[in-house]
Amino acid sequence: MPMTLYADSRYPVSPRLETLHLDELQSYARSGTWGTAAQRTAIAATARIAQCEQGLQESVGDEELAARAKLPDAAVRLARAVAVDSQNIDRTFCQDIQAQGVSEGAYVEIVALVSRLSNLDVFTRGLGIPVRKLLEPADETRPSFERPAEAVDEGFFTASVPSAPQGGALAESLYGESPAGNIFRAVSLVPDEARRVMSLVSQQYFGAEHLLNFHAASDHALSRAQIELVATKVSEHNQCFY
Repeated sequence: MPMTLYADSRYPVSPRLETLHLDELQSYARSGTWGTAAQRTAIAATARIAQCEQGLQESVGDEELAARAKLPDAAVRLARAVAVDSQNIDRTFCQDIQAQGVSEGAYVEIVALVSRLSNLDVFTRGLGIPVRKLLEPADETRPSFERPAEAVDEGFFTASVPSAPQGGALAESLYGESPAGNIFRAVSLVPDEARRVMSLVSQQYFGAEHLLNFHAASDHALSRAQIELVATKVSEHNQCFY
């Protein structure tokens, strides 16, 4: 790995963002709430394989990590779907995956893992450099399998932690005291993954406190109007139902 994550990029990347992305890359090699380090690495490698098969990116030689853990067929199907076929994921698909043995919490963790990896890979490809290789599993810690007591059915595909005050102290630690948008509550059934997603959104887009303030200042090179134009086009291209 380069001395810094993006040392081979001709375009400068802020140290803050580079540090965040390095921690993101390392997160796949660590045990999570529902998956071991080996399982999480295997999920990430499986998603990468699907991307390469579809011609969306080139291999960097980390495919063998997909065999480091025996994954249920449904987990492999989910990882591949999120990686290359997310527009066809609906409530029926979600229920079917769980009926095949992937728990609700594991479902959310896999969706978050693959989504975060896509963020890293698209960013790297945008710099015109190869995606960064996945790391070897770093620990053998057993997952906690903890489901937040605050999580309820809010009408989404999976349970989520509602905004404060209903979501209690956990909601405040995740979102603050203000009502949180759906996008911030999407993977809150696994709080550690939710925190990672929100950290990415806050640094690469806008934090929850400024999300609806279209005049908020930022250190982005693009204006807010330019950012929203790019976001709209990308959402349309990806057939995002939002």
